Amino acid sequence: MSHETPADTWVDRLARPALPVDLLAVVGYVAVAVVVLSQPGVYGTPLAAAIGLPLLFFAPGYALVSALFPGATPDDARADVTLADVRQHGLSGNERAALGFGVSLALLPVLGVAVAVSPWTIAPATVLLSVALATVAFAVVGAGRRLRRPADRRFSLPVGAWLDDARRSVSTGPLSDRVLNVGLAVGVLLAVGAMGYAVASPGPGQSYTSIALLSQNETGELVADDYPRTFERGQSKPLVVELTNHASQPTDYSVVAELQRVRKADDGGAKVVQDQQMATFTPTVGPGQTWQTTHEVTPTMTGENLRLTYLVYEGDPPKNPTTENAYDHVHIWVNVTA
Repeated sequence: MSHETPADTWVDRLARPALPVDLLAVVGYVAVAVVVLSQPGVYGTPLAAAIGLPLLFFAPGYALVSALFPGATPDDARADVTLADVRQHGLSGNERAALGFGVSLALLPVLGVAVAVSPWTIAPATVLLSVALATVAFAVVGAGRRLRRPADRRFSLPVGAWLDDARRSVSTGPLSDRVLNVGLAVGVLLAVGAMGYAVASPGPGQSYTSIALLSQNETGELVADDYPRTFERGQSKPLVVELTNHASQPTDYSVVAELQRVRKADDGGAKVVQDQQMATFTPTVGPGQTWQTTHEVTPTMTGENLRLTYLVYEGDPPKNPTTENAYDHVHIWVNVTA
């Protein structure tokens, strides 16, 4: 049986405790975040940071707190409140928001361990999916527990009171007070927007490139391990070179593969005494994207403890590529027999 009347507005319906508006908003946000962050080219951009940070550091904790404490406060609160009372009567909106951040920080390592022991590898997609599924599950449990309580004992957001206060602040009282209230509201919105932009926008030190070497394990999965260590001269073995652009714009790269014979230098470092340039790759990688290629390593220089090095440059490489003048580099040690 519906309790709506013709005079009911959407604000009145949202303000009713029968509707868990906050949990519906959390689930809707998670759905939008998953769709946006799954789009190609979004990962590693300011948009991904702006959407992903609340998803990681607020949504799962808030949903879990809602599942644990479905009661309505502050009306039920008392000065001598105990933990049992909190479980019975719930938390206020401010307390739920504050705990949302803290509980999220505690949940992320647990979810990370769960993904690590699962058949899936720890990657942005699996982390995103695990956080999203956990958040939705907690929100569904929280909504169910909340709806099983009497309507006057459920937690609900005071949407109507908020809007009434906002309406009164700009429609009643002296003109100077109303102008001041509007100015304060605009200032708060601008401050929040500026803070979000500062967090989401990468500064000069936040744009970077990462390179990794991968090989196939027994199941055919690419892993940063099980590299080929022993070669015969002229024998080819595959390595996968992976380059990720964490900048906000497309970048032209050069990746130079060298086999180097090194000796200990006088200063204790490594000195290259002979090298064989094996290949040069020149990919263009979009913002937040990853480029991979399979390099068939075919050494002709023989020896033990040779350094197979991949040097990364933005743009064209120099005539004499070294680890000192490279933007970044990665290497493995190999033995090559005649």
